[in-house]
Amino acid sequence: MARLKRDERVCPFCAETIKASAIRCRFCQSDVTPVVEPEPQPTAASVPVPAPAQEPESESEAEPEMAATAALDEPEPETDEAASGRTRTVPALDDVRSFVLRRLTLVLAVLVLLAGAGVGYAWWRAEQGSSTVAPDGALVGTDARTEVLVTAADLAQRTLSYDYKTLPNDMEVARARMTKAFRKQYDSTMEQVRANTVKNKIVLQAVAVSSAIINATEHKAKVLVFLNQTTTAGTGKAANQQMSRNSLVIELTRGDGDWAISKLTALG
Repeated sequence: MARLKRDERVCPFCAETIKASAIRCRFCQSDVTPVVEPEPQPTAASVPVPAPAQEPESESEAEPEMAATAALDEPEPETDEAASGRTRTVPALDDVRSFVLRRLTLVLAVLVLLAGAGVGYAWWRAEQGSSTVAPDGALVGTDARTEVLVTAADLAQRTLSYDYKTLPNDMEVARARMTKAFRKQYDSTMEQVRANTVKNKIVLQAVAVSSAIINATEHKAKVLVFLNQTTTAGTGKAANQQMSRNSLVIELTRGDGDWAISKLTALG
């Protein structure tokens, strides 16, 4: 019979050699109780002997060691770079985005204010167009000069147009835009033609065809007006109609209100 090894044993059922720690025989498939060997007990030689406690050295020898230990424990002084790095913090992405949005909002607000100021200035210039004058006092604003031309043509038509049926009303309309001195001259002239106008049923219609500024300042203007004037006397088949072309120099004066006609000179 072969000699068993230290980790082997004999199966009690089939007498075959199996491992000492087996719980089932690999030959007969019988359940067996494993054999557990006791752990070896440590010998006296293997037990570590604690080293004897050393006596503390003298005070003079211990102090340098304590000083060295304290020196090791003290933190090293921070450099400027380390200190600045510790105090400065990297801004978060949300903070950066918020900062940029605030700046953009401020810039947009400034641009809106500038645009509003530009629009206001343009509006002011447009409103002041009627009083824009050159250093010599001449009226140079486009709107202002256009106003003078239109006013001269309109007042010339009012002064030289009337109908025998509505003569009093036509005269009042014309007188409303005349200076005091010219109104007296107009009334005197109309008194001379009133009776003839009513008797002969005269209708006088003046239409301005063009006008040009001779000179103009903020308060005075002289305008050349060309107009066609149609005179109709009588009614029905007996009516007599004549047309004439006239050129006039209309002088205008303006105080705080609208332009008013101050003089009319016929050139023929």
